[in-house]
Amino acid sequence: MAKDDKASDVKERLLMAGLKVFAGKGYDGSTVREICEEAGSNIAAINYYFGDKAGFYGAVRNYARQVRRDNMQRCWDLIAIDPWQALRAHIDILLDSTYNSTMSQINWLHMRDLVDTNNLHLIPQVPNRDKIIKSYEERMTSLLSALLGPAATEANVSLVRYTYHSLCLFLPIQTHAEQQFFHGKGPFSLGSNHDKTSLTNYILDIVKHVVDDMKAKHESTPSPTHA
Repeated sequence: MAKDDKASDVKERLLMAGLKVFAGKGYDGSTVREICEEAGSNIAAINYYFGDKAGFYGAVRNYARQVRRDNMQRCWDLIAIDPWQALRAHIDILLDSTYNSTMSQINWLHMRDLVDTNNLHLIPQVPNRDKIIKSYEERMTSLLSALLGPAATEANVSLVRYTYHSLCLFLPIQTHAEQQFFHGKGPFSLGSNHDKTSLTNYILDIVKHVVDDMKAKHESTPSPTHA
């Protein structure tokens, strides 16, 4: 292994270990030693590549942000090709906060940032943050507008968005609870198969019904007449 490849491997292992430990214990509850033990590395590597604990935390936050950005790009690339596949990709990404260990850790790290205001100064500033947020909102609107067609009012776009966002947050919790306490036969049971693919299909089917209803209502609404 070349020297640069070895350095890249060490940094990657440290970042992944840092993400896991910081997500589980927060910045103040974590130590550099336990992160290095998790990564199978030594403390000197943290100092060499990242400077100190604060610098390392900033690098972990940037790493988490890049992973999320790369995942979302899969969705954006599909909008012009097939908006329904783009929606499936986005639902898949949202469910990953429960079913994918790395994405779950990123989600927890983000949640800790929201509630732990003592360490806000450690979070790296995002260049052009407002521009990035605006771009995200525009892409979301573009995706949902493509699904709704002529029925793409501001209210309908928001309703569809919050419908599947809410389902992506609620259903994994509910299905896990049903498996544990009701053996898959709870009052909100989705059947014997509670895996991520089943939930994705279930949520996508609900959105399709909602979109169809909105389109039908739009088509049946008389156009306003002008005097």
